[in-house]
Amino acid sequence: MDRLTPSDDAVWHRSYGPALPTHNWVPAPRYLLRRARVLHHIAAIAPCRVVDIGCGPAALLAELAAKGFDAVGVDRAQPALDLAARLAGPGSPMRLQAELDPDWRGSFDLAMSFEVIEHLEEDVQAMAEWREYLRPGGRMILSTPAHPSRWNAADVWAGHVRRYTRTGLTEAITSAGFTIEKFECYGFPLANVMEVLRARAYGKALEQAAKSDKSADDLTDESGSDRSVESRFWKLFASRPMAAAMGLAAQLQRPFLQTDLGNGYLVVARKT
Repeated sequence: MDRLTPSDDAVWHRSYGPALPTHNWVPAPRYLLRRARVLHHIAAIAPCRVVDIGCGPAALLAELAAKGFDAVGVDRAQPALDLAARLAGPGSPMRLQAELDPDWRGSFDLAMSFEVIEHLEEDVQAMAEWREYLRPGGRMILSTPAHPSRWNAADVWAGHVRRYTRTGLTEAITSAGFTIEKFECYGFPLANVMEVLRARAYGKALEQAAKSDKSADDLTDESGSDRSVESRFWKLFASRPMAAAMGLAAQLQRPFLQTDLGNGYLVVARKT
């Protein structure tokens, strides 16, 4: 397997970053396509103070902490924070909390939030609040599902309240007090294919959930940290041939980033 030495029960894969296959969290293909773009943009940023809002298992944040970033992860879901602590491993400098601390206002150089704002009724208000935690000129990097026309069972399962158009997301971010520096539509073509398969799988999962007592908040909390399906195929996915294929998929999306062919938006914005 193409991987580094495990930390506690986490596996640090050379191509994918950290994973927890024994706890049903491994990086999914769409996450890896997004990760490639985020790391591309962060490569130009020197290690600084960063907060990941709605961090989930915080796999990417753990990578940044290992690179020398002063990393803080925030998530309301305790199971996600437990996974994040396991993923980072003992001795990691990454800090984890359930809520933003008001004392942190104006102290971060970078705020990240991936696949979060589509869960929020008051998305502009939330981003405006996050802005208050940035230093003057600080940056925000966020991602969110694209194209309302592609709404499917996976969105329902995850507890989304919307998917965004390019215009709608631009207006929301600028209304929150940011200037957009980079705007990409990522994932094409692999994520588009995977989305069709996921929609079918989650359609069946919704039928099962309807028979349980799970609330919308329960589904939202699970959506960022449950990778039980992907974990079944981890040994295959972590192999060198599959890692090479994922690397190729990450490269193949690059010519299409300025189109609207992908299924997710990634934005880099600066506090104004």
